Amino acid sequence: MAPTEAVRCGVLIETTNVLPPKDINTTWYLDLNHFARQTSWAHGFMHAYALWAGLTVLAVLMVFAIVTARLRPDAPRSLAIPLLTAASAFVALGVNQLLSHGLGELRPYVVHPSALVLVGRVNDFSFPSDHAIVAGALACGLLLYDRRYGIPAAVLALTLAFARVYVGSHYIGDVVAGLIAGAVIAAVVIFGLRPLVAAGAVRLARTPLRPLLQARTTTHG
Repeated sequence: MAPTEAVRCGVLIETTNVLPPKDINTTWYLDLNHFARQTSWAHGFMHAYALWAGLTVLAVLMVFAIVTARLRPDAPRSLAIPLLTAASAFVALGVNQLLSHGLGELRPYVVHPSALVLVGRVNDFSFPSDHAIVAGALACGLLLYDRRYGIPAAVLALTLAFARVYVGSHYIGDVVAGLIAGAVIAAVVIFGLRPLVAAGAVRLARTPLRPLLQARTTTHG
């Protein structure tokens, strides 16, 4: 048997261009793809959530965190983490372009052309997942900012990672790596730049831009 092939349930399975762990990636992908075929009632939701709704909800949560940070007693310093979280998502997406092109893992539906795919097939590479790395960055940043935002964000990010495999677009390794890489990038950006951004926000709050950075407070005599 060729080293790039495996047998599962008596069926010869191609594992060419599947990154490690090949067996887990292939097995879990095919198992979840079978599950997706049996749950057609969920296809509409999973299609929307995997394609745009998951990141949209996370982005709305991110914007809400930025807006409400102006109301905190430590504003405008409190804006540093939410702003850096948003920035880290863009950094993570840029880093992912380099990683995915460097590693060159084919999409699972290229390796398994008979797989059920609930979203449009694209020609870019599979590892790591763009959606997962952005979700991981947003979830990590919001956890570092406030658990009341971070815990829902983590649930949303994990659900998005599951959805990307469910719709046939990624292997499990693609989304797990994306979540971890996004979280690491967000942590590095936030811990590295927070003092600088916080100090800059304080300085800007002394200018006419203050209403954008800090809600007006009323002093009672």
